[in-house]
Amino acid sequence: MRLRSSLATSTVSVALLLTATTAAGAVTPSDATTTGRSGIGASAPPRENSTLRPVFFIKGYTPGDKCGDKWKSAVKLFNKSKWKGELHRVGFYGTDDAGCDVRIDPGGQGTADTSLKDLGRELAWKIHTMYSSKGQTVDLVGHSMGGLIARAAVAGYEQGDPTWPDTLFVEDVVTLGTPHKGVRAAHCVINRQCQEMYPDSTFRRWLGTELPQAQGGTDWTLIGSNADWSVSAGNAAPTDVWAQHLVRYSERSNIDHSALRTHRTGVYPLRYTNNGGAWGSLTRGAAPLRATMNALYWHRQW
Repeated sequence: MRLRSSLATSTVSVALLLTATTAAGAVTPSDATTTGRSGIGASAPPRENSTLRPVFFIKGYTPGDKCGDKWKSAVKLFNKSKWKGELHRVGFYGTDDAGCDVRIDPGGQGTADTSLKDLGRELAWKIHTMYSSKGQTVDLVGHSMGGLIARAAVAGYEQGDPTWPDTLFVEDVVTLGTPHKGVRAAHCVINRQCQEMYPDSTFRRWLGTELPQAQGGTDWTLIGSNADWSVSAGNAAPTDVWAQHLVRYSERSNIDHSALRTHRTGVYPLRYTNNGGAWGSLTRGAAPLRATMNALYWHRQW
């Protein structure tokens, strides 16, 4: 797992290859294949280390905020690192500005009462129309509730839902501070999106207890922080949802809920595990967005 912060060169392919692996060594993730639609996984593009894949950045629960600004730090990092794939910022509220170039709310009129399942379906169709239908795979990054939207997009496909596209290529997903186990926030109780994040909601039961797979397999990296008082590290990076990679920043890192989405430089103490193996630790671990980019780049050696 490449979580060290010494990635100073400007080109991703060079910078990441020059970074030393951790004590865990180079770990091979499971080559999962989709189980929801038999007989079509073989047509998926080959998995490979690449900066060419488009990336969809999905923000969290932020009605009324400036959509494009949410991922400004991530876009700066990816551009500076010479990431060649398109970088898409996803919007789903009617109040979202043009900074989000991909909209998944029907008619551009989404509200906090728009279902996360519906947003996941629309995201799946956007991915299909823009890329999967042309034989190209993509990567997804979701912060907070945005990770649940990414998860829903893949889950509907895996389940064979007839309202989902029949082809969906998603190679990597990284979630940052996503409440995979559910959350009840005191400030977020009255609308549908908040209620769907409850641990016992109908949406969460539909979502399932394990992370889904798109066509050809999807590699999941879950990143959380013990300094995040909105979504705990154990909730954001749980050990029982079959994620290939988990990263948990120490409370001493001061990486809070928003910092998971904005911090791209610096060194931070963290713990990590690959494929259910023993936990390793780093005192000078990479910033969350750097770890995110590493996770999207690597095919096998994370």
